[in-house]
Amino acid sequence: MRFAPFPLLLTLCCGAVLAQTPAAQPAPAPGAKLAPEPRIEHIHHEDAGSTIDELRYGGETQRITVQPKANVPPYEIQPNDGTHGEPAARDGIGPSRGQRVWNILKY
Repeated sequence: MRFAPFPLLLTLCCGAVLAQTPAAQPAPAPGAKLAPEPRIEHIHHEDAGSTIDELRYGGETQRITVQPKANVPPYEIQPNDGTHGEPAARDGIGPSRGQRVWNILKY
């Protein structure tokens, strides 16, 4: 019976903590400059052998899709920028090369 007030006190403290609201973010002042939106670029290149579509977001390549002119399925090249689990470049020497990926099951 001696520890009966402890759960009641704990419940009251937790209720007070959960009842708090997060601090409101101040609205930007009129005329204040906001950060510019990153630029999105869709680059299309076509030659006698293939069609290449590249998507860049903020200057960084996000996706490269290659559609050969022959009767074969298209494939993607994943850029080695360190986001897909690969190192950005081998030993930091030479250009970074992507890995070809074929999408077998598309839905």
